[in-house]
This record gives sequence, structure tokens and C-alpha cells, in this order.
Amino acid sequence: MGTEFSAVLASLADAGDGSLLVTVPADWQQGRTVFGGMQMALACRAMRQAMPLECRDLALRSAQMTFVSPLPGGEAIRMRARPLRRSRSTVHARCDIEAPDGAIACTVVGIFGVARPSQFVREMPAPDPGRRPGELAGATLAAAFMQHFEARWAFGDVPFSGCTEPRSMIYGRLRDQECGAEDALLALADMIPTPVLSMLTHPTPASSLSWMIEVLRDPATLDLHDWVLIDTAVRAGTAGYLSQTSVLYGPDGHAYSVSHQTVGVFG
Repeated sequence: MGTEFSAVLASLADAGDGSLLVTVPADWQQGRTVFGGMQMALACRAMRQAMPLECRDLALRSAQMTFVSPLPGGEAIRMRARPLRRSRSTVHARCDIEAPDGAIACTVVGIFGVARPSQFVREMPAPDPGRRPGELAGATLAAAFMQHFEARWAFGDVPFSGCTEPRSMIYGRLRDQECGAEDALLALADMIPTPVLSMLTHPTPASSLSWMIEVLRDPATLDLHDWVLIDTAVRAGTAGYLSQTSVLYGPDGHAYSVSHQTVGVFG
């Protein structure tokens, strides 16, 4: 089954010059690049390590990632993180992930913040896909990293199956159920293929260009032994670029994250 998610994250090592080094095994590849959820989890760990000690336990509230170029697995990559600004309640930080040739392959800006009392609270009701995970067959996807996940389609279908609607509802679960809660949330939030691929009838490349995730609830309350539901809808598409939004719901019915992605489809 390859290298567990938590083992890859734990291998992040100090390079001695203020940067960190890690080698992501090839079984975490997503096409030509390392799985985006792995890149995000590594970057968030690097940003926390770069922050003052008293800030490292702040909750991740939001992160924005730009995928600049493919990041190969199986080779050492370097991560350079630094805090950008610290206020009374939040810390902004940045991490650049460098490919083996030294070029920046990915840039992440994260916002970490304390919880504040607020009079405004609004939930996002979970959709009812009409079927539970136990009623659905498991799906096998070609991407190498998917061997580390379980996926079951409750609405829509697997890529290249000729669906008629650019929306999917997928039950997902990470096989490594002992990893950190925040790490797991970031991985699960990015495991889904764009629903547009499900509308096509023949293999077509697609690539995420940017990803923003907003964390709505404490990931520590997410039961990693149960299924999450990821509801993804493509809002618009033109000239080969898609705008899509995903909401991840825990088994308790609460929304844990909202993701927005720009995706390029090459066909």
C-alpha cells in the first residue's frame, strides 16, 4: 500500500539553513506531480514550524495555494517557510515548495488564528445524497495517490463515464486513520477529481492551478474512522478553465471546510 500519509509528513527534516527537506514517495503522485493535499499538509507543517513557539498551536483558518509547476515524487524537495505578519489574533505565513532543480513548484499562504466570540453563527446544512456508504461499491481510480483513500460515489460517477451534470457527492476516507486531524482534513478535501471529468467519455488531462481552503470547524472533532461526504460543483467553465467549489461534511453532518479551485482541462 505504499508509504502512509503520516509517515511522509513525519519525515520532514531540518536542512540546517532555515529550510526543510522531504522526499515524497512516488505512490503519492497525482499524474506528473505530488498530490495537492500532500503538498498543502507539508506546507502547513512547515509554516507552523517557522512561526514563534507560542503561535504554533493556532488553528488553521484559511490557506491559498498556487500550483506553479509539477512537483515530482521520489526526489528530495525543499520547503522554505516564514511568517509574514503577526497580529493580536492571527498569523499570516508563507511557504514555497521547491522542485529538485530549485524552481518554485508551489506557493502557499496560510492564515492561523485564535477563536473569537461572535454573535453570528451559521451552519451549512449537509445535502442528502439518498444513499449511505455501505450501500455503494468502492471506486478504483488511476491516480497513484488514490490507493491511500477509499472513495464511493453517491451522486455522479467516476471520471470519463459520461455524466450529464458537473456535480459529484463522494464519500471518502483516508486509509491512514492515525495521522493528524488537520493533515487528514487537508488530504480529504483535495481527494476528489473535478466532476467535469465525469462528464467526458474518454481520458482527458486536467490540472488544478489554484486551491483555497477555508476551515470552518476544529478538525480534531472529525472522526477519521468514519466517512466524510465531499459535495463538489463546477460553477462555471470557459476556454478550458473551470471554477469549482467543494464542501466537506463530517459524519456528524457539520461542514468542516469549503474549497475553491481553478482547474485547467485540456480537452
